[in-house]
Amino acid sequence: MDHDSFKAWLDLYGEAWTKRNTELIRDLFAKDAKYFEKPFSAPFDGIDSIIQYWQGIAQTQKDVSFQYKILAVDQDLGIAHFSASFLRYSSTQVKLDGIFLVKLDSQNKCIKFEEWWQSQKN
Repeated sequence: MDHDSFKAWLDLYGEAWTKRNTELIRDLFAKDAKYFEKPFSAPFDGIDSIIQYWQGIAQTQKDVSFQYKILAVDQDLGIAHFSASFLRYSSTQVKLDGIFLVKLDSQNKCIKFEEWWQSQKN
């Protein structure tokens, strides 16, 4: 992984989230990827489980805004700070601030995704 490939992956992740496009998930994650939404929760295991999770996001969030800053990249790990906001169920404004740890394979698909975030609801 290098800075450009990690940036491309994050840009596509942002597009999938802001456009609520679950079809892009197959372009982002490997078939056997593990997706850790929270540090103490079991991961979503495999592409079908990750897609099902993202379908829930697409149904409950709208007006999504997503930004990131790459903090570090080495051969197989990228670290990024992110912030996001969205409307949940059309009435609650939610803001997130957090960190992504992303491991990509040689096809630039994620094999392990971990996130830590804090939320603020208005």
